[in-house]
Amino acid sequence: MASRVAGTLRVPSALRHQPQVLAEARGFWRTAHGVCLLLWLSSLAMAQMPATQDSPMDNPFPEQNPTFYQQSDMQVLPGQAPCPLPMGKTFATEPALPQCQPPTTLGDLFFADGRKTPSDYRCGSFQKLSFVNTYLPRMGSNGLGLYDAELTSVWGVPFPNQDAPLVITPGIATHWLDGPSSLDIPAQLHDVYTEFRWLPKLGERFRADVAVQPGYYSDWDGSSTRALRLTGHVSGIFDWTPKFQLVLGAAYLDRPDIQVLPIAGFIWKPDMFTEFRLVFPAPKIAYRFPISMYLNNPNYPRSWSSETWLYLAGELGGGTWAIRHSDGTSDLMSYSDWRIFLGMETKSLVSLSSFFIEVGYVFHRRIHLASIGEDVDVGNTLMVRAGLHY
Repeated sequence: MASRVAGTLRVPSALRHQPQVLAEARGFWRTAHGVCLLLWLSSLAMAQMPATQDSPMDNPFPEQNPTFYQQSDMQVLPGQAPCPLPMGKTFATEPALPQCQPPTTLGDLFFADGRKTPSDYRCGSFQKLSFVNTYLPRMGSNGLGLYDAELTSVWGVPFPNQDAPLVITPGIATHWLDGPSSLDIPAQLHDVYTEFRWLPKLGERFRADVAVQPGYYSDWDGSSTRALRLTGHVSGIFDWTPKFQLVLGAAYLDRPDIQVLPIAGFIWKPDMFTEFRLVFPAPKIAYRFPISMYLNNPNYPRSWSSETWLYLAGELGGGTWAIRHSDGTSDLMSYSDWRIFLGMETKSLVSLSSFFIEVGYVFHRRIHLASIGEDVDVGNTLMVRAGLHY
């Protein structure tokens, strides 16, 4: 009987005589990649389409200016510059663009996922395309090394109106495992999911955040029933003051090791350069460099065209997958860790593209197998993560 060891992918002997099962698995994998490619191509096509202001679909997030984002502290009256002009520089005196309301702060709350932030989204249904890579090196013979690659696209539609947008995020990810040598686990794990996130505004100072995410998490060989999981969260954000917000809610992870996780904390933005998102389970302190690029265009007087942020953050990592051991038995594998990292992100506010890189420390790492019923410590390690958002 063929075996499977960590770091090496081998087909179980029980499946060698089932070509139909293997063919279906390969077909599913190709289909998933094809869907992501189709979403990417369609997003590029939609990004080239000119947006009009006659349809509610043009801006599913009404609190945002569809082509330019400006901090609330920089809002000005028509014809005025948002800050004192430097000596020796002049700008055209054409009226400034209409300013939008201060953006609702909803991103980077749940597991530091800044891809789902509506504060910098564009016109139309297509919002964003993201590609993120994460590397955790293996340390020690019983350590666990990980390399993750994830591709997602974000879409937004009014549901039923612009004050209650629905954010749809299909995604696919692959995780390559290296170790530990003491456990019989697969060398690759896969995620295919779609999140439906509803952000209704209730009154002038409160916005709800409700999300459900059905997904398929497996090594392609494990039980299909156990690979289907439904996660989600329910939360609310209350604007105590224009610069201070309270956050409270809970997340359902549908994992044997962690079923429910509280979401609680506050967001404080004392000025346009500093932001404190002290919200569990993804706290973040960010500082924007005051030196940024300006867009020298008479239609955008003294406007920011890019931003550079430096931040310190933490998050809960991991997941749960249905797997099959080398002896042919099915199992449910969960992995969890805690991460603290330092990152830097550069955002282009004109093209709505950004790049980020993060370096951090990963600790309290555990692997839980349902067949064993106890956690296995795989040791601490480092983390390097980088990504592109278009």
